[in-house]
Amino acid sequence: MSGRSIRALLLFAVFYVAFGVFLTVQQERIVYQPWPQVFADCPALAEAKRVSYQGTRMYAQVSTSTPTVVLYHGNAGSACDRAFYTDLFTQAGYGYLLVEYAGYSNDPIAPSHERIKADVHNVIAYLNEQNLQDIAVVGESIGSGVASYHTSLAPPERLLLVTPFTDLTAIARDRFWFYPTRFLVDNAYDNVVALRDYQGPVTIIHGTNDTLIPFRLGEALYDSLPSADKALVPVDQAGHNNLYSSAAFVAALRAGLE
Repeated sequence: MSGRSIRALLLFAVFYVAFGVFLTVQQERIVYQPWPQVFADCPALAEAKRVSYQGTRMYAQVSTSTPTVVLYHGNAGSACDRAFYTDLFTQAGYGYLLVEYAGYSNDPIAPSHERIKADVHNVIAYLNEQNLQDIAVVGESIGSGVASYHTSLAPPERLLLVTPFTDLTAIARDRFWFYPTRFLVDNAYDNVVALRDYQGPVTIIHGTNDTLIPFRLGEALYDSLPSADKALVPVDQAGHNNLYSSAAFVAALRAGLE
């Protein structure tokens, strides 16, 4: 091997290791991508109460006389961006909590797995304090991990997961197949483990053309579920971000809340 080839190989090795270290150290910054939306300023949720409970912020429209949906949103944007869900929830006869994650909506401290898991504990405490009994939990994308964590702590009456995954390592393996991701990823969300004891109704909705979280990961999660009351709804030709405009998505969400 020539000296030039050796130098090229060494340069590649240095880059490979350095990039792997970067991905490992910065993984929470890669996973969570908040937008600078001001929590108090959300005209689309003008009718919702702004709640801050033990530091966890929520848009709330709840009543003890109706069931309640808890929504954990995806990794980008904010809870305000998911205001389109509320019409679907209210039409189905539910009140709602749209949870805003720690580190999002101009929270000065960066989001992290542990801070968002702490949000879940606060949400459960708030539900109990408000005496809200009939709970449905909805999680989309990274929020499917948050929703599954909620379910492992306080099983809801029904669970709906939109574009979910088995665990974060599986997503990392799909994107960074050239790294030993099982040694590099701090896997805070293992949905298979979190849901291994859940026996309630589960609906999984997933676009067949999703390139961010491939459909096969949602299908694998579905196969792992022990519940006898489970449904997998493939939305044909839908990707990760255009799924929500599909009539099939709306129909599946409504059916899962019944």
